[in-house]
Amino acid sequence: MTNPSKNSFVMFAAFFIGALLNYGFNVIMGWMLTPAQFGMLGVSASFLLIFSLFVTSAFPLTTTKFISGKYDTTTKHRVFKSALIANIGIAVLLSIVFYVGYTTDIIDLGANYNLLVICILLATIFTAMSIIYISILQGTFRFKSFALIGIITIFAKLMSGVILVKMGFGALGAVLSFPISMFIGLSLAILLTRDFTFWKTKGWADSNVYFFALPMFFGTLGTTLLMNIDIIGVKFLTEVALSDALSGYYRAALILAQLPIFIVGALMGVLFPYISKHQEDDRYASKSIKYGALFILPLALVIAAIPEAFILLMFPSEYIASAPALSIVAIGMGFLVMIMVFTNIFQARNVPRIPAIILPFAVIIEIILLVVLVPSYGIVGAAGSTAIACSIGCIVLAGLYVHTYKLKINHLTIVKVLVSFCILLLVLYTLPHTGLFPLVGSMTLSGIIYLVVLASFGLLTEEDTSIFLAGMPNHKAITPIAEMTSRVIRKLNRV
Repeated sequence: MTNPSKNSFVMFAAFFIGALLNYGFNVIMGWMLTPAQFGMLGVSASFLLIFSLFVTSAFPLTTTKFISGKYDTTTKHRVFKSALIANIGIAVLLSIVFYVGYTTDIIDLGANYNLLVICILLATIFTAMSIIYISILQGTFRFKSFALIGIITIFAKLMSGVILVKMGFGALGAVLSFPISMFIGLSLAILLTRDFTFWKTKGWADSNVYFFALPMFFGTLGTTLLMNIDIIGVKFLTEVALSDALSGYYRAALILAQLPIFIVGALMGVLFPYISKHQEDDRYASKSIKYGALFILPLALVIAAIPEAFILLMFPSEYIASAPALSIVAIGMGFLVMIMVFTNIFQARNVPRIPAIILPFAVIIEIILLVVLVPSYGIVGAAGSTAIACSIGCIVLAGLYVHTYKLKINHLTIVKVLVSFCILLLVLYTLPHTGLFPLVGSMTLSGIIYLVVLASFGLLTEEDTSIFLAGMPNHKAITPIAEMTSRVIRKLNRV
C-alpha cells in the first residue's frame, strides 16, 4: 500500500491555510456587511456553488481519473481537450439560462441582484476552465501545485473582497471577488500545467468518456445541492421583507457547520486518485471511511453540541439567533461528510451510478421538507430539512457499499465508535467553552481524551499512527515526539 500521507499532509496544511483565509473572508464580510447584505452574499455564493457544480463534478473528476489511470498519453490529451470544451459549453449554457430566468423574473431575486448575477456568471465560466486545468495537477499527483492554486485563489478572494467592500461597493464588492479570484486561479493553473502539451495531439475522446462523466455529475450534483439548496429555500420560502436577513443568519450557521466538509474535501482530494489507480486494493477505501468517521465526523458533532460558542467566536452577537439552526444543520453536515466519502469511493472504483441514483432522491426529499418546514419554522426548518435528507442519503449509501463489496458489519466496532463519540461530547460539554482560549483548551483536552479512548478500543492503531506521522516533516524536534506517540498508541492498543 503506497502511503499517501505526505500528500495528505500537504493538502491538510493547504486546507488549514485555505480554511483560515476562507473563514476570514466570511467572518470579515459578516462584520463589514449588514445582515441583509450578508444574506445577498450568501444567496449569490450558493447559486455560484450550484452552477459551479455543473462544471466541477462531471468532467474534472473524469479527467483526473483518466490522467491518474494507466492510459497512454494520447488518450489523456484527448480526454483533457474534450473535457475542457465540454465544460466551457456547459458554463455558457448555464449562464444563458440563468440570465434569461432572472431577467424574465422566473428566478425572482429582485433588482438589487442585477450586477451580482453578472458576477456569478463570470465566476462560473472562469471556474469551468480552471477546474479542468487543475485536474491535470491532481491526476499527476502534483498536490503541492494543486494546493498552491487553492490558497492563492482564496487569498485573492479575501483581499479583493475586503478592498471593494471598504471602497463602498457593499454586497457587490464581496460578490465581485469571486470572478476576480477565479480568473487569477485560472491564470496560475494554465502556467503550472504548460508541460501538459495536449495541443500537440489530434482527435477527441471516445464516447465512453462522456457516458462515464454523466453519472459522475449526478453523484456530485447531489452532494452539492444537499449542502447549498437550503439557503436558497430560506430566500424564497420566507417573507420577502425578511428573506435577506434570514438568509444572512442562516449563512452564518452554514459557514460554521460546513467546516468538516472542507476537511473531507482535502482528504478525498488526495485519496481519490489513489483509489482510482489501485482499485484492486480495498485498503485505500477502507482507510477513507475510517478516517472520515473517526476524525472528521466528530468535528460536526462538536459544533452541534456547543453552537453558541462557535457563533460568538466568529460573528457579532446578533447572529446568536442562528444557534438552534447551527446545532441541527451541523449534524446534517456530519452525515454529508460520510456521503462524500462513499460517493468518491464509488466513483473512483467505477461504480458512479450508485450515488448518481441515490443522491438526487435525497435532494428531492430535502426540497419537499424545505417547502413544508421553512414557511413555519424558518431557518430551523431549513436546518432540519438538510439533516433529515443527509441522514437518509448516508444510511442508504452505506448499506449499498456493504452490499456491493460484500462486507461484514462488525457491530462491536460500531458500538465502540458510538461510545467514543459520547465520551468526547460529554467531556467537552462539561468544560468551559465560551471565548477563544476556553474553547481551544476544552477542544484540545477533550480531543486528547477522545484519542486515548480510540486507542484503548483498538480503533486507532499503530498502523494509523505511522500513516499520519509519515507525512510530518523529518525534523529532530518532531521525530522524538512521533516515536513517543507510537509507543503510547502501542501500549493503549494492548489495553
